[in-house]
Amino acid sequence: MNFPRIYTALLALMAAGAGIVALLWTAPQTKHRLARSVLREVQAQQRSSSTTGQSLAAAPLVARTYYGRRLEPRDPVVLHGAGQSDAATFIAYSRAVEPSQPILSMSYVDLHDDIPAFFARLHDELIRYPDLVVPQIGIAMNEGDAKKHYEQEVADGVDDSRLRALCDGLKSLDRPVFLRVGYEFNGSWNGYQPRSYVDAFRHVSESIRSCHLENVALVWDLSAEAELDTENGGAQVSDAAKRWGAYYPGDAWVDWWAINLFRSESITSEATRAFLADADRHRFPVMIAESTPFHHSVEAGQAPIDAWFAPYFGLIRSQRGIKAFCYIDWDWSSYPQWKDWGDGRIERNPAVLAFYRRQVSAPLFANARTRAATMKLLNAK
Repeated sequence: MNFPRIYTALLALMAAGAGIVALLWTAPQTKHRLARSVLREVQAQQRSSSTTGQSLAAAPLVARTYYGRRLEPRDPVVLHGAGQSDAATFIAYSRAVEPSQPILSMSYVDLHDDIPAFFARLHDELIRYPDLVVPQIGIAMNEGDAKKHYEQEVADGVDDSRLRALCDGLKSLDRPVFLRVGYEFNGSWNGYQPRSYVDAFRHVSESIRSCHLENVALVWDLSAEAELDTENGGAQVSDAAKRWGAYYPGDAWVDWWAINLFRSESITSEATRAFLADADRHRFPVMIAESTPFHHSVEAGQAPIDAWFAPYFGLIRSQRGIKAFCYIDWDWSSYPQWKDWGDGRIERNPAVLAFYRRQVSAPLFANARTRAATMKLLNAK
């Protein structure tokens, strides 16, 4: 048995989220035994994940719970969203799922960006759509670099003029808005620290409320991928709630909880289920704020449906607290830094598109509608 080759293969599996913590280098006579043991663990975890995914794919519909939070539908529905792309891609997605077009559209901005210019562009984009599309905006506090995170400055009031510009921009949209403050707070790529992040979130929340923006919901957003990476590094899943709890601003400053799902393992993970249960205990609706079939390119026939799309929609069906989802319909493979992610555009595979259309056309999902109907659905003022 070629142990170095096995070790290389295992590292690849670990990078893909297979869940192996580490290989311990021991005396030569134990290496083969260790390799066989680790391989068995990999295979067992893959079988377990597959079984869980198959179970989710067949999960029955569970009635939604109403928690009475800001912009939460009282109706038993899940808001359908898409984005994190240019306007042309969003329009292509909307046409592909017609007549079940998304009611939510994803956008991103850093607090140190030109805030007025961002909202001017977003306003011009949103008014092009025939129905009232509700923006779901992710706002960062790091200028795109973990080493430049500045959430403590936000908490200290250094950026209050930018928060006033943020309030003005939100008002200019003249529609409900979901605002994810410091999205993916637990991702190492963002650099946020628990105490300073909590203080910054609270300060942003207070600023929004002081502007009397009754139709802006503050969203607290966890990265399931970052949690999986932490567990793959040796952390215990039983401590996951303590990890995200360290970043929690508190019930008084939050309107929705959110989770981002990319890998198939994140859809079926114990931590994801624990997060959803925690949100339910706190009486908050959950938004899947970002999602895309990581490493399951839509071009692979039926495989992405079985491995990702079916479990994904099964998770939504089976969790009473999930009240919104947003899908990233994007060709990740066209960018060098994401070339191994695959193509996530549902319209590129007739089988995937047909499956997806069946899901979002079901009564469970709330799609784009008139302004009056949207305001009523979201209990907006």
